[in-house]
Amino acid sequence: MRVLSNRDVEQVLTMDDCLSVLEPAFADLARGEASNRPRTHTYTPLEPHHYYLFKSMDGSLPRFGVHGLRLSSDHLAEVTENGLRRRDKLPMAPGGKFLGLVLLFSIETLELLAIMQDGFLQKMRVGATSGLASKYLARPDSHIAGLIGTGWQADAQAMALDAVHELKEIRVFSPTPGHTETFCEKVQPLVKATMVPVKSPRETVIGCDVVACATNSLDPVFEGNWLVDGQHVNSVQRGELDNTTHERASVIATRAKEKSMHFSGAAISDEVMQRGDWKQEWDAKICELGKIMIGESPGRTGPDQITLFGGSGTGPSSGLGIQFAAVGHVIYQRACEQGLGHEIPSDWFLEDVHP
Repeated sequence: MRVLSNRDVEQVLTMDDCLSVLEPAFADLARGEASNRPRTHTYTPLEPHHYYLFKSMDGSLPRFGVHGLRLSSDHLAEVTENGLRRRDKLPMAPGGKFLGLVLLFSIETLELLAIMQDGFLQKMRVGATSGLASKYLARPDSHIAGLIGTGWQADAQAMALDAVHELKEIRVFSPTPGHTETFCEKVQPLVKATMVPVKSPRETVIGCDVVACATNSLDPVFEGNWLVDGQHVNSVQRGELDNTTHERASVIATRAKEKSMHFSGAAISDEVMQRGDWKQEWDAKICELGKIMIGESPGRTGPDQITLFGGSGTGPSSGLGIQFAAVGHVIYQRACEQGLGHEIPSDWFLEDVHP
């Protein structure tokens, strides 16, 4: 059994790896050849606008012979910054750190194969999933992307879009002064497209073929009436999009049909749970990403349609255990090949008493 740090994961995991394992994982789920438990969130209210959140999800991929479990122990705070409400994870663990883990199990031998920190893995699987959605939903002639957000998730979004399209430009906006230029300089060596800092969210929408949002804002970060026919939108969570964007979309793709589950001993706002203001009439537009991949759902049917891939809070959508199983599997293989991580005897986790 290997214990792998984020540094170990970063040494072996590429965007191409993520794309290559997540695409068949989604297709397997759509064909009923993979198993997935909907994500669960358990909230404990603390001081006003602060919550403890324990989150978990898991799934099996017989294709790779593994079952993956992702869990996180978080402290959440609702704050307002640059005029937008947002939900932040606070580093409350000792040393100003966070706690998130992926456990990878063998379906055949039952053994725990690896425990790995989830930070780098997490953002790469989110970015790769958005990239796959854009591959199947954006117009094939998409050459200009707009990216709103320059935080932890953003560079993976840029790399994934660059990997699945022949992009010429990626236009980037951050509401925090100085972040846009710094981000573009950091990401430029990672992509073929030219990174272009812009001064407003409108500039990331107008004239772009693909619009990607990678924020933790609880308020919309652009106006849906800026969209024009033929554009595709990627989002990581419901709060950053307005109702107009959902209303104008002809297709709303999600990761799976199952809804995530939320539990709390007291009332928690819909915004914190990323449920937002979902309207039942939008349900008719929802298609599962895997169903689009295997041709069971049509996805985009014309060049003039506006399409949307929604994140957490979009109808039934939530993160999937199979994503962590797929990406965890390729990390484990590469780490074993390169001798990375700390080895622990598997026997430590096995018992001869009937559980």
